[in-house]
Amino acid sequence: MSDKVPSLLSDVYNQLSHMPTLSKPVCRPHTDTSVAVTFRLEIDEEQRLAELARQDLRTRSSFVRLLILRGMAAYDNDVKAGRA
Repeated sequence: MSDKVPSLLSDVYNQLSHMPTLSKPVCRPHTDTSVAVTFRLEIDEEQRLAELARQDLRTRSSFVRLLILRGMAAYDNDVKAGRA
Protein backbone atom coordinates (compact mmCIF):
# COMPACT_ATOMS: atom_id res chain seq x y z
CA MET A 1 0.00 0.00 0.00
CA SER A 2 1.72 3.19 -1.16
CA ASP A 3 -0.72 5.67 0.41
CA LYS A 4 0.30 6.21 3.99
CA VAL A 5 -2.38 7.36 6.44
CA PRO A 6 -0.92 10.03 8.71
CA SER A 7 -1.31 9.54 12.42
CA LEU A 8 -3.16 12.01 14.62
CA LEU A 9 0.13 12.95 16.29
CA SER A 10 1.79 13.82 12.99
CA ASP A 11 -1.27 15.87 11.95
CA VAL A 12 -1.05 17.90 15.14
CA TYR A 13 2.72 18.32 14.80
CA ASN A 14 2.37 19.50 11.21
CA GLN A 15 -0.25 22.07 12.22
CA LEU A 16 1.83 23.33 15.14
CA SER A 17 5.03 23.53 13.11
CA HIS A 18 3.39 26.04 10.75
CA MET A 19 2.02 28.30 13.47
CA PRO A 20 3.80 31.62 14.03
CA THR A 21 5.82 31.96 17.19
CA LEU A 22 5.28 34.85 19.57
CA SER A 23 7.96 37.50 19.32
CA LYS A 24 7.35 38.85 22.81
CA PRO A 25 6.77 36.94 26.02
CA VAL A 26 3.26 36.62 27.39
CA CYS A 27 3.18 37.49 31.08
CA ARG A 28 0.79 35.48 33.19
CA PRO A 29 -0.32 36.30 36.72
CA HIS A 30 0.61 33.96 39.53
CA THR A 31 -1.98 31.22 39.81
CA ASP A 32 -2.24 31.57 43.58
CA THR A 33 -3.27 35.24 43.28
CA SER A 34 -5.35 35.26 40.10
CA VAL A 35 -9.13 35.31 40.01
CA ALA A 36 -11.26 34.13 37.08
CA VAL A 37 -13.79 36.68 35.81
CA THR A 38 -16.64 35.77 33.49
CA PHE A 39 -18.44 38.23 31.23
CA ARG A 40 -20.45 38.25 28.01
CA LEU A 41 -19.67 39.89 24.67
CA GLU A 42 -21.68 40.22 21.51
CA ILE A 43 -20.37 38.12 18.61
CA ASP A 44 -18.94 41.13 16.77
CA GLU A 45 -17.24 42.36 19.96
CA GLU A 46 -15.62 38.97 20.55
CA GLN A 47 -14.43 38.80 16.95
CA ARG A 48 -12.86 42.26 17.24
CA LEU A 49 -11.29 41.30 20.57
CA ALA A 50 -9.80 38.13 19.07
CA GLU A 51 -8.40 40.09 16.11
CA LEU A 52 -6.87 42.82 18.30
CA ALA A 53 -5.33 40.19 20.59
CA ARG A 54 -3.88 38.36 17.58
CA GLN A 55 -2.40 41.59 16.21
CA ASP A 56 -0.79 42.27 19.59
CA LEU A 57 0.52 38.67 19.78
CA ARG A 58 -1.42 38.01 22.99
CA THR A 59 -4.00 35.54 24.14
CA ARG A 60 -7.52 36.90 24.39
CA SER A 61 -7.31 36.56 28.16
CA SER A 62 -4.05 38.50 28.35
CA PHE A 63 -5.41 41.18 26.03
CA VAL A 64 -8.65 41.57 28.02
CA ARG A 65 -6.62 41.96 31.21
CA LEU A 66 -4.55 44.68 29.55
CA LEU A 67 -7.71 46.50 28.42
CA ILE A 68 -9.23 46.27 31.90
CA LEU A 69 -6.09 47.62 33.58
CA ARG A 70 -5.85 50.49 31.09
CA GLY A 71 -9.56 51.21 31.50
CA MET A 72 -9.29 51.28 35.29
CA ALA A 73 -6.36 53.70 35.08
CA ALA A 74 -8.33 55.95 32.70
CA TYR A 75 -11.34 55.78 35.02
CA ASP A 76 -9.19 56.75 38.02
CA ASN A 77 -7.88 59.75 36.05
CA ASP A 78 -11.45 60.74 35.14
CA VAL A 79 -12.51 60.51 38.79
CA LYS A 80 -9.60 62.71 39.85
CA ALA A 81 -10.47 65.23 37.14
CA GLY A 82 -14.14 65.22 38.14
CA ARG A 83 -15.32 63.70 34.85
CA ALA A 84 -16.69 60.43 36.22
